[in-house]
Amino acid sequence: MMDTDKNEERDELRGRFTRFMEICVRNARFNYCKMLSREIPTISIEDVPEHILVEEHPPEYKSGRDFDFEEEKLSEAFRTLPLMKRRILTMLFVEQLSPQEIASHLNCSVQYVYNQRSLALKSLRRIIADRGDDA
Repeated sequence: MMDTDKNEERDELRGRFTRFMEICVRNARFNYCKMLSREIPTISIEDVPEHILVEEHPPEYKSGRDFDFEEEKLSEAFRTLPLMKRRILTMLFVEQLSPQEIASHLNCSVQYVYNQRSLALKSLRRIIADRGDDA
């Protein structure tokens, strides 16, 4: 009687372990395929035909505005933000502090940091979009 209980228990554990391993292998295979699909196919520069590398006609630039200077637009928009919003964005994106660390530095709540970040980013988007329409 005891041996059959042990065998049944062992079989149940084997079944659970087997199912666990099947799921692990399936997930690992899925993650591997996902990683492969993200890779950008590349080609060695030596394999590119020379006629493709040599440009016969230089590009002609349109008169007027040749480029949009997004960094300049962003820095101008950033300067128009209130000081606290600028400070929070600087701490988040430049100093790479967490919202909890910022809240402790500024003696405010974490939710306040999240709210100010959200409002600042909305303001930046609006300012950049408005200036893009004017140009």
